[in-house]
Amino acid sequence: MLKPIDRQILRSWHELKIEPRLARLTGRKLRKTGPRIAVIGNCQCYGLAYAIKILRPEAAVDHYPVLLRARANMRILAQTLSTYDFVLSNDFQPGFVPGGGYPELRALLEKTMLVPQIVFNAFHPDCIYVSREDGSPVFSPLGPYHSALALFAFLKGLKVEEAHALFNENVFEALGYLDAWGPAAEETLRQCKAAGDLDLSKEFLKWSRRGVFMYTINHPKPFVLLDIARHLLTKLGLETEEFDSEHYMIDDFVEQIRPIYPVYPPIAARYGVLGSYLFRITKAHPARDTGDYLTLSQFLTGAYENYAKCRRSSLLCNPRVDAWLADPAVSEELAALARENLRAGRISTFVD
Repeated sequence: MLKPIDRQILRSWHELKIEPRLARLTGRKLRKTGPRIAVIGNCQCYGLAYAIKILRPEAAVDHYPVLLRARANMRILAQTLSTYDFVLSNDFQPGFVPGGGYPELRALLEKTMLVPQIVFNAFHPDCIYVSREDGSPVFSPLGPYHSALALFAFLKGLKVEEAHALFNENVFEALGYLDAWGPAAEETLRQCKAAGDLDLSKEFLKWSRRGVFMYTINHPKPFVLLDIARHLLTKLGLETEEFDSEHYMIDDFVEQIRPIYPVYPPIAARYGVLGSYLFRITKAHPARDTGDYLTLSQFLTGAYENYAKCRRSSLLCNPRVDAWLADPAVSEELAALARENLRAGRISTFVD
């Protein structure tokens, strides 16, 4: 079965070879008269490609999603991308395209330009990934996104009610969750500078003033991708006009079936925004339903049920949680705070 990247390869050749001939035969004018731009990478890249299209509407902008293993190999991909004027790519890993990842693509196609991926965890410092020994992901009710506190509580043998009691300001303060902004901002800007040589410090300040600009640790809101697109086009020597471009953006991370991780209320209060413990697990379908959401209690119950189906060794693969469990002082302090909060009735609800 063809994967999305395979289908895009076929569409690209059709667009390059077939559409101009059909236009000549039918007298139809081609509207894509500008540069051909390819954007390759993970879930952020469709929003980036869409933003580039808005800023340069005459361009032919194609998105090559690196999310599932393709049938086409790296040589075929590079040959296809060589027909573009500009090629932008995330630093994707081997396993999605037979023949390698970004370094191999860059070796075959020197004009490929690395673009940064926005990763920022200050709004969601409790959000982690969990992988088995073989590298395959363990899923929570929110797909690949887990709560470090929930996983710790399960492995520590705490009851679900005690896990619930960990979601309090005194726990967040003890773990440094309330002081994550500085290191997270520094690391995000460093990665942008290292990946695409982009100085986004002014833009980052602007995003911060708008409130929460991330849905999860790696899913930014559309205006973030729009600013990055402007920088990339400038770097390519393609001018952009100032206009209400955000008016035309779609919110791909909301439109697609992607989770939304909440900003816990004590963390939100630290940054002067509103928070909640509402986890979105599926999007709304206007013709069918209004989507699916979980309260903190439901999320924790579901996480415990998922973890109970896994071998314990499969869950001991997150460095942060492993370190908490390995440190008796930290481990016992968290367990004591959970029991203290439970006795005091400090149980977080939908919103604090």
